[in-house]
Amino acid sequence: MNLDDKLAVLAQQIEARLRSFLALFDFGLSAELGRMLAYHMGWDGDEGGRGKRLRPALTLLCAGACGGDHEVAMPAALGIEFLHNFTLIHDDIEDRSDLRHGRPTLWTRWGLPQAVNAGDALFCIAQLALLGLGETCGEAVAARAARELNQMCLRLTQGQYLDIAFEDDDGIDLETYLAMIQGKTAALISFCAAMGGLSAGADEATLTQLMDYGESLGLAFQIQDDYLGIWGDPAVTGKSAASDLLARKKSLPVLFGLQECVEFKALWGVEALTPVIVDEMAVMLEDCGAKDYVKVKAELYTRRAFEGLDGLFPNKNEDAEVLAALTEKLLHREV
Repeated sequence: MNLDDKLAVLAQQIEARLRSFLALFDFGLSAELGRMLAYHMGWDGDEGGRGKRLRPALTLLCAGACGGDHEVAMPAALGIEFLHNFTLIHDDIEDRSDLRHGRPTLWTRWGLPQAVNAGDALFCIAQLALLGLGETCGEAVAARAARELNQMCLRLTQGQYLDIAFEDDDGIDLETYLAMIQGKTAALISFCAAMGGLSAGADEATLTQLMDYGESLGLAFQIQDDYLGIWGDPAVTGKSAASDLLARKKSLPVLFGLQECVEFKALWGVEALTPVIVDEMAVMLEDCGAKDYVKVKAELYTRRAFEGLDGLFPNKNEDAEVLAALTEKLLHREV
């Protein structure tokens, strides 16, 4: 069975358990709220509306790689996926995004106030799902997981705050940007890995290694995403060339250009960007060293992620092999 088939099997298992858990709640007079959650989770007959469930899969694989059992770790995986979807609802509101997975976002269908309610509901459901670790791992593990989930959420919201604040500030330095994505992107992935280890009874040193691996994976993934947003192949990404420039997204290469290239900064201030100007900006970024800088950073965190895996699992079992293959796929993708 190849990697995609193994991930598909995991996704099916996770999907079934997510549905079953949400079905436990009686929304009563707020039944429409339940329908909103089902829509956002992709359970309205349109499978294209679903995410890939990679975060809970990462949790289960880390648990298995540490010698644990998927079923024991499942409450953590469910809590993580519900939490991730809570963040997506709020991200769509904050970014005023009209579409997610090719479908209207929750706030565009039901309005801002009810979309906020739906996001808050998923946050609560995520916590309740995670606390199921009390039954599979004991109350002490469940309490620790809940505490660390809330600490992680605080880091995540701090990262989101910085991301929004950056929109009105062209003077962001590169280290501040890296701190932002540590919170906005890497904190949750680091938590996924650690929860897998925690549910498997891993020792503190192993948990620290898992967190470091997850953080490196998250940073490398985001920086790779920044690279593809400007230099990705449109035939592969499905986006126009330099789409992040056209959207005025302050990604890592853009911030490098704003610091290092006066000509790029001047074009960044042009009110109406055209495809011709955007192409010129992409060339400027490459000429001033932004492309090489981003590649070096991506390679740095990619190497750290793989070194982390090798240190954790020198003698890989099946789940550790799948975890390594998934890491390879995520960090050497073209889309």
